[in-house]
Amino acid sequence: MTNENPNTRLSRRKLLGGLGAIGVASAGAGLGTTAFFSDEESFTDNTIEAGAVELRMDWQQSYYTGIDGQDPDDHTTWEPINAYPDLNGDNLQDPIYTRFQLQEDPTLVGLPADADDDEIEAGYRGQFASFDGTETDGTGNHEFVGPVIDLDDVKPGDRGEITISKHVFDNPAYLWLNASNYQHTVGGLNDPKREALTEIYGDLDDEALIAAAEEEMQFAKEIDATLWYDDDCDNFFDEGAGACIQFVVDNTDSMGSQAPGSQDELKDELLIEALEEYVGRLDTKDGAESSDGDTSPFSVGLTNWTAVADTVLTPTSDVGDIIGTDGGNYEDSTGLQTIDYQSLDGDTDLVNAIETGSDALATCPEDEDRIMVVVTNGINVETSDFLAAASDNLRQNGGEVDRYLVIGFGVLGDSIDTLEEISTLPGNHKFMLVPDPDIDQAINGPADPNTDPETSVAEEIGFTAGGEQAIFQGSLYDLLTQPAPVNPDGTVDDYEVDGIAGGYPLDSDRNRDGRQCYPNSDTRCIALEWHLPFEVGNEIQGDSIVFNLDFYAEQCRHNDGSHNPFEQQLA
Repeated sequence: MTNENPNTRLSRRKLLGGLGAIGVASAGAGLGTTAFFSDEESFTDNTIEAGAVELRMDWQQSYYTGIDGQDPDDHTTWEPINAYPDLNGDNLQDPIYTRFQLQEDPTLVGLPADADDDEIEAGYRGQFASFDGTETDGTGNHEFVGPVIDLDDVKPGDRGEITISKHVFDNPAYLWLNASNYQHTVGGLNDPKREALTEIYGDLDDEALIAAAEEEMQFAKEIDATLWYDDDCDNFFDEGAGACIQFVVDNTDSMGSQAPGSQDELKDELLIEALEEYVGRLDTKDGAESSDGDTSPFSVGLTNWTAVADTVLTPTSDVGDIIGTDGGNYEDSTGLQTIDYQSLDGDTDLVNAIETGSDALATCPEDEDRIMVVVTNGINVETSDFLAAASDNLRQNGGEVDRYLVIGFGVLGDSIDTLEEISTLPGNHKFMLVPDPDIDQAINGPADPNTDPETSVAEEIGFTAGGEQAIFQGSLYDLLTQPAPVNPDGTVDDYEVDGIAGGYPLDSDRNRDGRQCYPNSDTRCIALEWHLPFEVGNEIQGDSIVFNLDFYAEQCRHNDGSHNPFEQQLA
């Protein structure tokens, strides 16, 4: 869905698309006849190629009609009515494969087994819908032809929900969301509708009744709507109950070695200090309360791992149990103090560690967020095996994990490439690289988004059980027709607004000050749920509404995000 407003100024995406390669040629002249010793080196075929920004989508939509077996509070029991990708037409979203999975088996998306890198990249992107005519040949997918939401027999009591995953490719980008092209049509009169409208507007003729109903636009005003950042992409609005945090810590002997860039500081000791400080901050709600020895509504557990995994603590809110005691060896120590004693077995099994940590999170209350924080200083695992284990253990896939935060403490080379792929899974997962002794910055922050680590556990989880962030709660009419109070710098003072008509600036990381760009190839979701209450009567029979949801991406580099591409809509 694109903004077709002719008054919108040229976007950086469009501008860059018009730049070509730039070459520089030089000529020299010489005088004399003597042959000097000489050599010549040339940097040939130099080019400067314009970058790009591409935005694609995938989604799952479901519908509640109240038939047997459907629970209004559980979307998983609702009828799936639309999804992308959906090659077999069953209205359930197909599995979405990572680049690494496609490199190992390109046939998963219909590519030949010997597909080259360009074909695999096209196949990966082809799993996501293109709204601008971009070809997705070779994957079995196709350009999507809307509308996405297309319901023609809505009854009082019905509900619907759609979770949309946004994918920015090539370069980080600021994203905007907009509602446009709102149209309301009043259905034809029958006796029940005429009677209901007469009761509302008085004894008018049919033409006047229709005119009064068209002016009121009652149908959209009766529909309750919630739009939110669905951080874990699970189709549910998590309003905040608490969080279970399971630290899954590399326990190989190398964790007892010198921290990167340090001559006298050890990784395990620095990690314990950082975690103890973090637990203390949970205890006091980051200084807002006095210490009471209780981290509620958060609970913390610990799984140590090498070639085997050992859960020494399932999530608890007891600060004493979390901090633990130092017994002089691993077996006699408890809690975080066990991190100080490593196995001499230098082998690792990250897949088993994830599975064991997931089992620990299974002990948490069902309504609490379940977060796994993996800490390692080096791994020995194929990227595809790591991603498969992480994906299989997500709660949306039948596992126990809602979110992964992965910390690489001095990891190098291929390990970095593997671990940072966690962000490609559906949900708001993060990788934090610690290239120096300052592991505390990855645990407690504040982190600088322009250097490693780019974020921290404290900043990602926070200190209050706030749940997912609502963008809008109210009537569908207001959502689609009312403007958001956007500041000149492209931000909003409060994330929850009165509507999104005329543009709403999406923020990829609300735990940070200022508006943040959406990273390249991350998977982030927003969701819209609507409900037509039972109490609505015959006055809305046959009425219909049409609207667009528009997304706009503009590169971050050399850009401050202040340009609202939809502001002319309001003018």
